[in-house]
Parts: sequence; C-alpha cells; structure tokens
Amino acid sequence: MLRSRTTLSVAAVAGVAMLALAGCSPAASPDNPSSDPSYNFWYVNPLPSFQAWGESNGYFEDAAEGLGFKATLVGPAQIDIPSMVSSMEQAVTDGANGILTCALDPSAFATPIKAAQAAGAVVVSIGCVDETADYSVGTDNVEYGKVSADLIAEGAGENATVAILGTAKETPNQVAQVQGFNDRIAEAHPGMSVVTWEFNDSDPAKAAEKIQAILAAFPEVDAIWMIEGAGPGAAPTALAEAGKSPGDVFVLGIDALDPTLDAIKDGWITTTFAQCYFQASPFAAELMIAKLNGEGPTQQFWPVPVAPITKADLPWKGCPADLIPTLAK
Repeated sequence: MLRSRTTLSVAAVAGVAMLALAGCSPAASPDNPSSDPSYNFWYVNPLPSFQAWGESNGYFEDAAEGLGFKATLVGPAQIDIPSMVSSMEQAVTDGANGILTCALDPSAFATPIKAAQAAGAVVVSIGCVDETADYSVGTDNVEYGKVSADLIAEGAGENATVAILGTAKETPNQVAQVQGFNDRIAEAHPGMSVVTWEFNDSDPAKAAEKIQAILAAFPEVDAIWMIEGAGPGAAPTALAEAGKSPGDVFVLGIDALDPTLDAIKDGWITTTFAQCYFQASPFAAELMIAKLNGEGPTQQFWPVPVAPITKADLPWKGCPADLIPTLAK
C-alpha cells in the first residue's frame, strides 16, 4: 500500500501544524497530542474501495494524531451522491469541526456544504474542484488536459488519431480535462484529432468492452487517452483480444493503481499520471485547522501536480514530497 510510503512524515506534519494549533489548549499540542483530540474531522470519501481513495483515507488517518484530530472515515460501497450527502449531514449532527469530501456534483453538494459551514465546520473538497467549499485541493484539470495532449503528440505523433475513454459525459473534472486537451491540440497540435469520447462508468469490464469497440470502429486509432482510474487496468486484455501487441497503441492512463502499473511493466500502457492529491489529505486537514484558528489562507484552490509514471519509474514509490502542498512557511 502506498500509505506506508507517505511523503508527509509525522514529524513534518506536526511541524506544519504547530503554529496553526497555537490557539488550542496546551494539552493538545502536536508534540504532546491529547488523548482527547482537539478536532472532530470527517472524511466523507466518494469510494473507499477504490485503491487510490482508500490510500487517501490512510494518509488522513495516519496524520490524525500528529495534527491533533479524531478521524472519522465514511463512504459508500459504490459512487452514491445521496449517501455522501447523508454522511455530511451526519457529520454536522456529530459536531464535526471539519469535513473532507469530493464534491462530485457541485450542484448536489452546495446545500450540504453550506449547511456544514453554517454549523461552524470547515469543508474541503479533495479531487473535485468546488467553489462552495472553503478550500479545494486537487488536479488542475484544464492543465492536465493540455499536458496529456503534449505527451500524446510526443509519443504517438503530431498527427495522432485519439480516442478518449472516461467515466460519464457529465463528470465535471473530466469535462474540464477534455476541454483543456482540445484547446491544446487546436493551438499546438493541429494535425491531431479526436475520433470518439466513450464512457465506462468507472467499470473495468465496461472499459474492456469499450476499448475493443473503439478499435473495431476506428482501426486507425493511434492513441487511447484514459481519464478515469478503473479502466487502464483492463487495457492489456482488451488490446490483446483486439489483436494488438504491447506498444501498437499508445495508451495514456490515469492514477497509480496496481493493475495500471502492471500494464506499464508489461508494455501495454506507455504512461500513467499519478494524481498526487490522493496523498494530500493531511494537507486538507492542515487547511481546516488553520481556518478554525483564524489563520486560514485566502487561496481557495490548491492545485496539486500530477506525476508521470513510465516503466523507468517502476517500482513506484509514490509522488515526490515536493509535489504535495504545505502551509509551512
């Protein structure tokens, strides 16, 4: 598990939080955590069973003692926005001082976020950029699309024919990524074209079916750009069944999941982008603490870079520490 290789050590996390906790009881300092934590923080995770989100839970929980908070971890077995909203309401009832979540649908999350804020809780959205939350921590999705276009142009050619495979057409972060991609090819890679944008509902089995269907309908495809994390692991089997060999199609994945890393090792996926915000859940807690102590930064969106992973980067040891934001001065 990547959580055992966290880039934020307990000592470093405690040092970052020392000033932010200055206004709390001396018994609850980071160097001498109280058995009664100063803060009640909930992580309403969108999908704890998904490897990267589960690891994000682990980072958050591991940081709790050093930062002086009680971590309550909840989340649905599958993507379920009403269930997440209900958990946020439960957190408010429980007297949560802070709520970390991923506002998958900003319109659906606006009301529970405002209700939590009215009750005195600080809300941070991680992985989902949300303007209603006190802070957002995540990938700059437009920039992600641009970087992906440049990488595909370099790896598959300036005139590459590209197919996109994502979760669903209305997924906000992916819409922004595709927009950034299209903007970039228009300005820098005019010979590149996108022939289709397909959706697999974050289901590896559906992803395999879609990959085979794409290659049957568009045999000229040079590159497949996969913008949701469950799908890349299905690429080896799907490509092989479509009669392809490793390297025949340039595949750019997302996230550092074990099946994806295995596919990179075997040559089926050229590169994946690790979204380092999964490791930034302790930083989200720092933001909560700072704001609760009247020292919250005015910066609302905190972009966390992605880290490209190729075969040369294996075994993957997690995102470099310098890619994770910090409030350290």
